Amino acid sequence: MNVRVLGAVSALALLLLSLSACGDRSPPPPGSEELAGLEPGAEFEMVMSLLPPGEVSDAGNVSGYRRMRYLIEGASVEVVWIHRPGSGGGFQDPRADLNPLIFKDRALDGWGWAHFDRRSAEWGLQVPDVP
Repeated sequence: MNVRVLGAVSALALLLLSLSACGDRSPPPPGSEELAGLEPGAEFEMVMSLLPPGEVSDAGNVSGYRRMRYLIEGASVEVVWIHRPGSGGGFQDPRADLNPLIFKDRALDGWGWAHFDRRSAEWGLQVPDVP
């Protein structure tokens, strides 16, 4: 291979590598630090105690976070929507501004959008409307 071509290819590779390192650095979903390492089956009260108080004052919320309840195949399912501190619970884009926690019969089933998407397809869970 020609030295000049090899140099151009190397320069292009370095440029692409540096651009990918500068890519989208959106903040992690709210509550990620507090929820890291939690395993399915953790009790509702213990999970909620790890989170800072939420800022939603609507009826039906839990610990200041929006909550949606379902009865699925005889089991109680709750989705608690963790929002960013200081947001007042408001959001523009649910996938960027909220983090879903799913509980089945008061035990953690899982959290995060990948888990929510699987359960939504299976159970018909809904994403909250933008306030």
